Amino acid sequence: MKIKHDFVTNSSSSSFVISKHWLSPVQIDMIKNHIIIASHLPKNFGWFHEWEIQETDGEVWGRTSMDNFDMMEFLKEVVEIESGHVFWGGGCH
Repeated sequence: MKIKHDFVTNSSSSSFVISKHWLSPVQIDMIKNHIIIASHLPKNFGWFHEWEIQETDGEVWGRTSMDNFDMMEFLKEVVEIESGHVFWGGGCH
């Protein structure tokens, strides 16, 4: 008999922060409008559950409690942000 010893969670929340130093105004607009943009692309980024996106003077951040939209791939492939400029969290702040 096999016994699984890993931690299992049903949590599907996620968050990210990006310094505006690394973003152009066009990229910020793309992040804010990720659902609209992704809905017109041939690639499927998953279920279209919109992330909450906020902008401060120095950062753009997002969070979701239902991360069926692949924001990581969207930021990388569509917005073209280097992965080292995105700081991911495991849950909502």
